[in-house]
Amino acid sequence: MKKKVIISLVSLVILAAAAVIIAGVYFYSSSKSFLENNKVSAELFIEKGHSYSKLYKEIFKENTVPAGLDLYLRKVVKLPQNMKFGYYLADNITYSEFIYNIMNGVQSTVKVTVPEGFNLFDIANALEKAGVTKRDEFLNLVFNKEYVKKITGGDYESLEGFLFPGTYKFPKNFKANNVVDTMYSDFKKYLPADFKEKAASHGLTEYEALILASIVQKETYNVFEAPIVASVYYNRLNIDMILQADPTILYGKFLRGNFEIKIGRDDLRDETNIYNSYKHKGLPPTPICNPSLIALEAVANPAKTDYLFFVASKDGEHLFSETYDMHRRYVNEHQKNK
Repeated sequence: MKKKVIISLVSLVILAAAAVIIAGVYFYSSSKSFLENNKVSAELFIEKGHSYSKLYKEIFKENTVPAGLDLYLRKVVKLPQNMKFGYYLADNITYSEFIYNIMNGVQSTVKVTVPEGFNLFDIANALEKAGVTKRDEFLNLVFNKEYVKKITGGDYESLEGFLFPGTYKFPKNFKANNVVDTMYSDFKKYLPADFKEKAASHGLTEYEALILASIVQKETYNVFEAPIVASVYYNRLNIDMILQADPTILYGKFLRGNFEIKIGRDDLRDETNIYNSYKHKGLPPTPICNPSLIALEAVANPAKTDYLFFVASKDGEHLFSETYDMHRRYVNEHQKNK
């Protein structure tokens, strides 16, 4: 009798164990199949301290999931121990792919285009609009002289001129310093190798040449005109002639918080604007934008001309002249109605 009871108990244990194994296999296969065969579209930002329970709810929301999925993710996949903070975007991908990205830190990115000639304020606005970093956080950093010196090694007022234009991919809610590191690295990468030496051959320091390149950038986006525009400013500097570059005035206004893209007579007469190149001789204190490789190359290799003046023609290109009389003629012909 006793023997029969023992055999019965063993049988029950075996059956129970078998049932557990069968249930486990079922839950395992159903959970795995669900993750591999169902797709998700979601946007998540996982911060430090983000709980697994919160993440689970965010991923699956109100969806009907197989029984045991939570246990499968905890014990088999080990999602709680391996989830990485960051920005993740799922655009109709499988749950398996999405979870793989979260566990391996494969963050999603957003595209940010920084056109040639954007200044620091323009870049800050573009970054905030894309959700990469806050405008004020970025501006506070790039105008922080201690940080600027740490990055460049120079005592400059800001990082204006040092952030290379281009199309970048950044995660959302990215740190401003990481954005700056990337853009400054590209500046160093694409700066012409002999830029400093070429600048010296024209009587400028590397930083002064960068300032001049930023002015050339704002005056023309034409690859063929850029070296000629550069030659005009070199010619003016060489005879101690005032530069009279309109874009420098605007930049001085931007620094005062006035972002109106308009220059009036009062602006032209404003001696308190140290960027007013109609009132102050020589180059402005800093670059006025972030120049392209075209503008940098134009300053490194300017055209050989005797031009001292240029004006935009009716078709948008520029007319260059050696004398003021010829310049006035061009102005009357092409700018009369503007």
